[in-house]
Amino acid sequence: MLAILLIPIVTGLLCFFIPKPKLNGYLSLIGMIITSILTAKLCSQIINNNAIREGIFYLDSLSSYILCVIVFLSMMSTAYSIEYLGHELSSGLTDKKYVQRFYLLLNMFVTSMILVVTTENIAIMWIAIEATTIISAPLIGLGFTKRELAIEAAWKYIILCTVGITFALLGTFIAYYGATNVLGESGSLSFVVLKEYAKQFNPVTMKLAFIFIIVGYGTKAGLAPLHSWLPDAHSQAPTPVSALLSGILLNTAFYGVLRFLAIVQPSVGSEFSNTLLLVFGLFSIAIASIFLMVQGNFKRLLAYSSIEHMGIISFGFGIGGKLAAYGALLHVLNHAIAKPLMFFVSGKIQSRFGSTSIDRVCDVISKMPVLGVLTFIGILSLAGSPPLNVFISEFTILKAAADAGKWLPLALFLFFVIFVFFGLLSNFGKMLFKSDCKADITFNDTHSITFDEILSYVVMILLAILAILLGIYVPETISMLIRNSVEILGVR
Repeated sequence: MLAILLIPIVTGLLCFFIPKPKLNGYLSLIGMIITSILTAKLCSQIINNNAIREGIFYLDSLSSYILCVIVFLSMMSTAYSIEYLGHELSSGLTDKKYVQRFYLLLNMFVTSMILVVTTENIAIMWIAIEATTIISAPLIGLGFTKRELAIEAAWKYIILCTVGITFALLGTFIAYYGATNVLGESGSLSFVVLKEYAKQFNPVTMKLAFIFIIVGYGTKAGLAPLHSWLPDAHSQAPTPVSALLSGILLNTAFYGVLRFLAIVQPSVGSEFSNTLLLVFGLFSIAIASIFLMVQGNFKRLLAYSSIEHMGIISFGFGIGGKLAAYGALLHVLNHAIAKPLMFFVSGKIQSRFGSTSIDRVCDVISKMPVLGVLTFIGILSLAGSPPLNVFISEFTILKAAADAGKWLPLALFLFFVIFVFFGLLSNFGKMLFKSDCKADITFNDTHSITFDEILSYVVMILLAILAILLGIYVPETISMLIRNSVEILGVR
């Protein structure tokens, strides 16, 4: 486990000291590929619900599931970054020093997210989640164009997430205090030990701890009402960073909520925590549905979609029961595939049209057929259209809600999702099929295709294929990891 933490660090340092942008990109990609191979070997040992412990490092089905998502999508983003940064460099929008800093920070960012899910210590987990903020903020603020807006977005991101993470720290302290009453003055910071003795903890103490945790980590996960950092940060960040923030970071933060959920529920019961998750989830979906209807910037549109999907995950766990938890964890993967795909195609569209304004993009399906088809697949997936992957996980959650007789939350969910569906498809439909734009656009399609560009398209095509295949069939390996994760969370 130590190796999958060290490899990105070493790779990042090499990139920082080697002033060759293209070499930096391929060094990072090689590092991510090696990390992915090691991760696959580790996770293969977890399939039978075994846990691996190495000092402070710990890996079980839940953490290995999230770890696989982190590493795979980090590899995809790194591969995409090579062509993306090359284009920005050749266009004079950035310089070699920024590229070196970018790959250093990118690798450190990935390392911090890996640490979140490979430690059993809730204090170290908190430190790692806070580190993701500190490391990723420069990636947002040191953007290529409109740097003043990017710096403002990064500052807002730091302030709100720091406030949120402070609440999570208080929740961690309170949980530790609750443990000392049972385990003695030394207490424990291991979520494995805390879960073992969870039934003996004071219910009032654990309720208070969970409130602070869901507000704290929920802020970082993009749950409303402390979500306002997310549209600014995701829309201003370079495209590969936007994909990582939306597809991976939000899930990593929500992982912190899930670890505490397994500790809190045995002592307080499921009704309290489920109600909180249900309320935060529905409120997030409602807020997102409103803003998705009025957005004129397609990157901000995708950012609000992230709020909606994190709301869906929270809603799934709030419904309660194994089926709903299974659907919510499956949705983690499905969203992590669909959202980076959409950010990647959006980066291409922005590069070719020179704008993120929906009104200044038109007829993508004719001008760039391959990109247009990928965009169409991605947006159908993101909107939850059958038979693509997101539909399957959403349907699973809705079926669980119906089976549990929770008709009011189910009705509210469907009501808000209708607006989400319309907002996503109508706006991206204009970009794909509208024949004219409000502004005069000189579309220049005269350029030679490079290997780097082919690589970026391979990444997008692979994600699109996964979005289709996971809508038809969920591989048994993935399904088993999710089922084991549900058992680890103690969902009944």
